[in-house]
This record gives sequence, structure tokens and C-alpha cells, in this order.
Amino acid sequence: MLTRRDALHHLLRLGLLTPDDLVEQNITASEYVGRNHLVRVERPGAPCYIVKRPRDANTPDAATMWTEAAIFWLSVNDPVFAVLAPWMPRYYHYDEPNKVLTIELIAASDSLMAKQMAGAALEPRLLRDVGRAFGTLHGPASQVLREEGTRRLFRTGLAWVLTLGAPQSPYVPGTQAAQSIVAAVLQRPDALAALAQARADWRDVHIVHGDAKAANVLILHDGSVRVIDWEIAGLGDGLWDVAGIVHSLLMPNPLAAPDALAVAQARAHALIDALWDGYVAASPPPAHLADPRVALLRLAGARMVQTCLESTQFANQIYPHTPALLQMGLELLTRPEASRERWGRAA
Repeated sequence: MLTRRDALHHLLRLGLLTPDDLVEQNITASEYVGRNHLVRVERPGAPCYIVKRPRDANTPDAATMWTEAAIFWLSVNDPVFAVLAPWMPRYYHYDEPNKVLTIELIAASDSLMAKQMAGAALEPRLLRDVGRAFGTLHGPASQVLREEGTRRLFRTGLAWVLTLGAPQSPYVPGTQAAQSIVAAVLQRPDALAALAQARADWRDVHIVHGDAKAANVLILHDGSVRVIDWEIAGLGDGLWDVAGIVHSLLMPNPLAAPDALAVAQARAHALIDALWDGYVAASPPPAHLADPRVALLRLAGARMVQTCLESTQFANQIYPHTPALLQMGLELLTRPEASRERWGRAA
């Protein structure tokens, strides 16, 4: 278990803190537990740090720590992948024997989700930069995959929600609430056909963040963007990441019931346009797709279905906003052409 004392001693060993800093500066250290155990070390007017290690190095989840460390190591040690560094927190160190990662804590920032929930007016320029970040990840930075050794660093495969209805889907509902959501999807032939189409369109050709959403995009006080939480990065289809941001823009408050899809699209169309413009400026859209934006919207619907299922992972209940989110997700999943037409009219 990583303690606050452990983290401070680790930073002293790395030379990122000095004994004088501990005496003279107002340093706070806070512990958080998620997939991994982390300590946030903050101090006014000076660099701040996140120190992370697995909760249990012997569990499958411990691999997420190594995956994130690999992404950060590439950002400073591989000149091809380093093009992504401007959109990432700074990497300091990875202690492989002890599985301890040290990166920058960006204190002077708000998440894109926090800004949306507060009702802040977002400039399209901001979303254009988010698009460029993910386009750079999927385009220039993913050229590192030409090296077979680098490819082997990452897991590969479909997003699990796309396997619903497939003969050998790895997803098993863990609660009755999850079973009811899966049943609502599987009883619809159009949803099964849409999932099959998404699987057919999928290409494992990019390094993907895997959990792209507004909560994992930080907006610094100078207006620049950083993407955080790279723990489930892998090989996959870049449109999956973009779909996660589209999901967040259509549903700015994840705790409230969403608007009707047409209303949500009308409200968010300028931001989605800017996101897409920034993305394709850095990474050309997939050539095998007749209309990549139809595929993108289909995946955004699948992301919403996945969110509904994830909400039942630890609680056997369906939250009040979940049925409306599931309805929006299924509409996007099964009728992306209609949403694509609205997108075109809005532009």
C-alpha cells in the first residue's frame, strides 16, 4: 500500500523534493484509491506531483499501472510518440521493481466535465484542440506501432460493449440491473445489426486512450489542454476515443437525464464540429468507411450503452437518468444516419 509518507520519501529520492522543501513549504499529500493507489502532492507556486502504484501487484488490474507508465515513457523517450507530449502531463519517473509511477499533477486546471456541469460557455477553439490531441495520438504518435516491439506493449481488441450479441462475448452481466439493460439491447434486431456493423468497421490500427471522456480532459488556466488517466490505453480504433468525447458533449451532466437527442445535437453541434475539425486536421479519417461520421455516431451510441452498463457494476440498481441515456444511446447506435443528417444541416 502506498502511503503519503512513502510518496514523500520517493520524491526525495528522485530529487523532486528536498528536505528544506518539507520544512519550508506548505506541502499537502492526499491519498486516493481507484484502479491504482495514488498520492497527490501539492504545494503552492511550485511543481506538484502524482505518485501511483497498483493496489495489489498480483492482480490483473496491476497491468494498468504498467500500461500508463509505458505511455508516459514513450512521450519523452520516443521521438515519434513525443509529438503527443504537449497534451500530456509531464513524466518524471517509473520505478519498475516497485511499480511506482511519478508524473505531474496539474493543479491549476478544471476538467472539461467540471466546466460543462458548471454551465460554462465553451469555445469551439477548446474542442478543436481536444480533437487535435486525439488526432495526434491516432495519427503521428501511432506511427510508433511500425515497430513490432512497441506494438507488443499494448493489449488489442474490440471495445467490450461492441461484443454484445456476438457468439463469444466476454461480457457477463454481474447484476440484475445489468441483465435488464443487456436484455433491452439484445431484444432489438436493429441494435444487434448496428453492433455487428461496428465490429465490421473496427480496425486495431491506433494507440487509443480507451477512456476518453470529459472527466479525463483537463483545461489549464491558460486555455491549453491535457489528457489524463492513460491506464487502459491499448490498440484499437481511434474513432472510439472521439466517440467518448462526443458522448460527453451530448450529455454534459452525467448525473442528470439527457435532453432528447435532436435537442442535444443542436446545443452541441458547434463543439462537435470543432472537435471533428481538429481531429481530421491531425489524423485523416479512415479510408475504408464511406462516411466516418456515421461510424463515429454509431460508436458514440455504443459508448452510452456501455456507460449504462458500467453504472450497474457495483450497484444493483438503475439510476433515474439511465433509461433516458439508454434511449439516446440506442437511437444513436441504430440510426446514426439520421444524426449525421442533423449534423450536416447544423453545419
